[in-house]
Amino acid sequence: MVLASQAQHGMWITEVMHGTGTAYHMPFAMWFDGPLDREAMLAACQAVVARHPVLSCAFEERDGSLHLVPATSVPPIVFVVEPDPRTLIEREIALPFELSTGPLARFTLVEISPSRHLLLFVGHHLVFDGMSKDLLVRDLAAAYSGAPSPPLPMPYGTAEKPSLEAQAYWRARWREVPHVVINGVTRTPQLAERGETVLRDLTHDMPDLPGVTRFQVFLAAVHALLHRYGNADTSVAVAMSTRTAETRDHIGLFATELPVFSSFPSGGSFRELALGIRDEVRELNAFREVPVARAVGGIKPRAALAPVSISFRRRAPDQVFPGLRLSVEWKMSNHMVRNALHLQAVDGADGLLLTLHYSPDVISRQDVELAADHLAAVLRAVSADPEVRLADLPLPTAPLDVTLHTTGATPEAGPAHAGAEPIEEELIEQVRLIWMEVLRMDHIAPDEDLYDLGGHSLTITQISARIRKRLGVEVPFDVFLDDPTIMGVAAAIDGLRP
Repeated sequence: MVLASQAQHGMWITEVMHGTGTAYHMPFAMWFDGPLDREAMLAACQAVVARHPVLSCAFEERDGSLHLVPATSVPPIVFVVEPDPRTLIEREIALPFELSTGPLARFTLVEISPSRHLLLFVGHHLVFDGMSKDLLVRDLAAAYSGAPSPPLPMPYGTAEKPSLEAQAYWRARWREVPHVVINGVTRTPQLAERGETVLRDLTHDMPDLPGVTRFQVFLAAVHALLHRYGNADTSVAVAMSTRTAETRDHIGLFATELPVFSSFPSGGSFRELALGIRDEVRELNAFREVPVARAVGGIKPRAALAPVSISFRRRAPDQVFPGLRLSVEWKMSNHMVRNALHLQAVDGADGLLLTLHYSPDVISRQDVELAADHLAAVLRAVSADPEVRLADLPLPTAPLDVTLHTTGATPEAGPAHAGAEPIEEELIEQVRLIWMEVLRMDHIAPDEDLYDLGGHSLTITQISARIRKRLGVEVPFDVFLDDPTIMGVAAAIDGLRP
């Protein structure tokens, strides 16, 4: 059986089979607080594997295509006791998959304390996509609750040759846009490279435009920002679902990545751009299952379909695990990136949370943080006036002290920071209250380690958002790695604010 979605992602055979490191690994973590039944959770993982046969498959290369074959073993489901799981998480994300033997998924259940557990899932993108995360959590909750989990049939079919209409559509639209200008510098992504992330909460920046979906507004805002950066011809690769009524409940690769082009004059308004993007997306939806590489000849294989890409997903309703409180890290990084900039947005009940993935070999963290500031400013300007001209959209200068973006300039705190001015008690208390709200604890000492308290990257995003809103300071993610205490964060804020 041929994997129908393989070429659609630009997953060229040589790049998938060799040399991409963790670029196609899809990790996410489920954190459980409460009296977890370990045997029931392990059994639930086995039930999910039995329900979705694609998790127990491998792939082999024949005639330039990847073909689905049974794996030589079942996906591992491991239980360990580890009070500090950070090293384990990094190791599991980096652990390679063997495509020719499989399986291409694994579960690790970690007991951090008797009342706190982590379930880490890592799957290869050949058998997993963004919506699969919601389906996995849903089916896991059902199995843990004792509900039956009947097996589903193998979801993939045989790839078909693109129609003449599809080939004509893509030939008329396709053009190479290998470079992108961001903050005045031309960026050119190569193959998959080491990646880092910047987290941002856009909940209060996102506008609502009648007749345009939130995804289309977000995509238009990215195009508008790239126009303002001076990109006359803009291509943004967009992840789009290929699920049908028959496959909506299946875990697997039911997504494609397609380029959305725009070249609107600067005299136009944002609303005009958004409506144009909406119409463009509606038109290409008819051909979203068509591999671009097969419809258009002569495309040079490369890791990224466009220098900038977007993944925008609406979160499914929260799932219930009896007796447990669940917190999910939907956007964990695999520490690799294929674009100059990849924007991964999750729109849910807790707001619009954005992760910007980038390679420091292509673009600096300073420029990524500034681009995030610019995107938020564009969204706020559109909220104030949807008819704002593209040429009038703001590109503010960095609102923070330059030490924020200087390597190694993050302020230190505590005894090692000899001679430093004492931190205001009021500031320490404000930070402490934010930590207590996010972690849902009645008391936290100023020197307690965030990770010892059960914190993780989602927690950091929530803490950072509250600090930005209440104190007007953007705390670099590295602060939470270097000194993940209330005192350390308060010292960083004290050094960054005017």
